[in-house]
Amino acid sequence: MFSKTKIETSMKDICAKIQEADAIVIGAGAGLSTAAGYEYAGERFNRYFSDFEEKYGIHDMYSGGFYPYDTLEEYWAWWSRQVYYNRYVDHLDLYQKLFQLVKDKDYFIHKGIMAYFNVHLLVIKKHMIMKNLLKR
Repeated sequence: MFSKTKIETSMKDICAKIQEADAIVIGAGAGLSTAAGYEYAGERFNRYFSDFEEKYGIHDMYSGGFYPYDTLEEYWAWWSRQVYYNRYVDHLDLYQKLFQLVKDKDYFIHKGIMAYFNVHLLVIKKHMIMKNLLKR
């Protein structure tokens, strides 16, 4: 069983290792989104996707990503809204903290599909800055 002291010591050790590293590779599953506080059904889904639920019977953001929409316009309407709300509107502290830990390092984050846009876009931005394609 872990005590608060052991967890805090482990976190300090991890932070020290990150600071010492030349490069960082982070692998995270779908649980990172859950830990960050993202909810893909319920009130949050109803607030942003009630029109999709009404028209297609979709009840959560995860299922909507696999729905066989009739047109590309509907497909991209879904995904652009998914990215917009999950990346630009509902900023969650955990993702910002993760970015702050690695932003000055060469890093790569491999993430589960639903939170992919949130963290991976930070990776893309970092590499574009490094290649002088995007100003800080």
